[in-house]
Amino acid sequence: MHHEDQIIADELRTLNEVEFHHQFESIVSVELAATIRVLHFINELDRRKSFLEMGYSSVLDYCMRKLGYSRSGAGRRIQAARCARRYPEVFGMLRTRELSPGTAALIESILTDDNKDEILSRIRGASHREIERVVSEYRPPVALRDRFHFVQVPVPAPKNADAEFFGRQCRRSLPEEWRQPVEEKVYVQFLADEEFMKLFEEVRNLMPDGGEQNIADVMRRVLTEYRDRHSPAARHARREAKNGSARLESQRWECDNTQSRHIPDEVRDMIFVRDAGQCTFVAGDGTRCRCRKGLQVDHIRPFSAGGTHDPSNLRLLCGAHNRLAAEHVLGKHVMQAYWRQQ
Repeated sequence: MHHEDQIIADELRTLNEVEFHHQFESIVSVELAATIRVLHFINELDRRKSFLEMGYSSVLDYCMRKLGYSRSGAGRRIQAARCARRYPEVFGMLRTRELSPGTAALIESILTDDNKDEILSRIRGASHREIERVVSEYRPPVALRDRFHFVQVPVPAPKNADAEFFGRQCRRSLPEEWRQPVEEKVYVQFLADEEFMKLFEEVRNLMPDGGEQNIADVMRRVLTEYRDRHSPAARHARREAKNGSARLESQRWECDNTQSRHIPDEVRDMIFVRDAGQCTFVAGDGTRCRCRKGLQVDHIRPFSAGGTHDPSNLRLLCGAHNRLAAEHVLGKHVMQAYWRQQ
């Protein structure tokens, strides 16, 4: 910890509860006043254009290179400042904390003389998510689709004493353009409705560390739990663990003698594991179907012709190849209606 930071931390520990909270509230008030003053400075800088003579191409360039703001941080402050310059009542809402600089930046692009009263009344004291919803109503609709996109992202330095050594090694061993180590991730985009968001927040809050979980962590845990609960391979593994090395021979005999079309779950799961969760259809040239969706357990010798539920008479087929197999037995004229339904 920096020496100055250590001094501040030590000073705060000496305060009693009343002094601590009094100073905390005071410094927050100072922070708010300073933030509003920064917005005024930005607007005055924009009016003067003096940044041009100083070698900066724009207010954004000045805030980034001269003042050290990040691009996003500078951009938000500039948008908030311009919003308040156009509509001074925004400054009043900032002072009363009915609006934050971030949300002022969010509405800057949609505020007009005609809609400002309605929008400002709707977002007064609203949460960031509620304000995003209002803003979306005033933006043109966008066409989005589900997609997966591979991206390279920086690798975070280890959170231990070796972090500095890790950084030095990376700088020494990699070319200039590669000195920041990266790893491959997948950028996932999909559309969701309000019901999904409520369900997502409910599930995240149920997790012991829900507040610390990002979207990927939550979805990974939910998907893992669903897979472990419903995957034929997982169910089969649980049965084997429970029964030891016992096989399903006795169950097979029971299946052979049953008059029911229903294939016991134990046998269905065994077939999924044996066939690796993939359609088993193989063409004449040896090409195997790669479908893994909507798989069906099919009787090689049809049940109606005396076929049993013994695993040796069962196989995994996708819907299309199951219908194709049925054509060979029942004829195309019978299956034609089923093909039209697909």
